[in-house]
Amino acid sequence: MHTVSAAQGLALRYAKIVDDRDFESMRDILSDNFSQKGPYWQCDGAAAFIKTLDALKQNYSATFHMVGNQLGQWHNNYYEGETYCIASHIYEKDEQSRKLEMAIRYQERVEYIDGHYRYTRRDLDIIWSSDQALNS
Repeated sequence: MHTVSAAQGLALRYAKIVDDRDFESMRDILSDNFSQKGPYWQCDGAAAFIKTLDALKQNYSATFHMVGNQLGQWHNNYYEGETYCIASHIYEKDEQSRKLEMAIRYQERVEYIDGHYRYTRRDLDIIWSSDQALNS
């Protein structure tokens, strides 16, 4: 039987993959037909999504995703849930280190496909964001 912790573990792996900049490892946790949409964009397909992650390397010197509340349940071979996350992004502007921080609520679907748990959808809603200078 599928456990909630199996699905929740994907959120932790997702955060680690992004923060480690090991984007090709996303293939291990996404279905081929994975989709994600945000406030002003949508990405269809795992390959297309992984390619968009390169923007993180180009725009931020580091990221840090703190995974918080996770709620959801299994319905046969798919899981519907929600994960809270604080996502911090470090960058330079005018020779000053800055941090863009976002509170995110992911609405996600996980499916058990060929013996593996994979995201098929992970939409995000940005609850708030803050952009501030970091202390030197």
